[in-house]
Amino acid sequence: MYTQCPHCLSVHALDAAQLSVGRGHLLCGVCEESFNGLERLADTPAQAAAGSARAAHSEPPRVMPEGLVSTGVPASAKSARSAPQFLVHGKRARARPSGRWWAATAALGLVLGSQIVLAQRAELSQDPALRPWMQRLCELVGCDLPLFSAPAQIALLSRDVSPHPSVPDALLITASFRNESAWAQAWPELELSMSDLDGRLIALRRFAAPEYLGQAPERRALAPGQPVMVELEIRDPGNQAIAFEFGFL
Repeated sequence: MYTQCPHCLSVHALDAAQLSVGRGHLLCGVCEESFNGLERLADTPAQAAAGSARAAHSEPPRVMPEGLVSTGVPASAKSARSAPQFLVHGKRARARPSGRWWAATAALGLVLGSQIVLAQRAELSQDPALRPWMQRLCELVGCDLPLFSAPAQIALLSRDVSPHPSVPDALLITASFRNESAWAQAWPELELSMSDLDGRLIALRRFAAPEYLGQAPERRALAPGQPVMVELEIRDPGNQAIAFEFGFL
């Protein structure tokens, strides 16, 4: 009697005793897959192979610990022997990725990563540690970076609030600040707030660079270490305003 493995199409010779051990369940000695030998049981190899033009006998099956009958040779002996003669269709070797495939994959990953970085360059360039790398990248690909902005690294050097010498009911405010960052950064907004004795906010106003400089800045960015003098004329909020706070945005 003969049967065929439905997984690798190998044809195996069997007898009734071998079929009865596992109740028809076999373990293919070629592909090591289990199958029901009764489903393709035939009298001749050709019938078992369902039209295969070539089939021959294999080694007798052996009983496995699991109760299955193994057909063909053990796995440890496969490398020392040629393929069994009852093999109808040989196994196809799996294609392994070539060096070109890995190179192409790496190149595509690099392109995709660069596109993501460029799309987020505005946010990434505000990190002092990443900005040098972003500048180099933009020099290579020809992109622009927004100005660095770090209001927390602008130091207030001096401030003074006094009655205006020539305008009634007005105050003259003078202040100076400096860019403490290692990078040139955008001109900040100056925020001036006034509060009363109990700390309640009375007035708040924000001034853009042309307002506190009296004209548009001569340079696009505030250079590292550059000091700036500010002079503002504002309406006197009255005696209730006793505290003045300066901030940068």
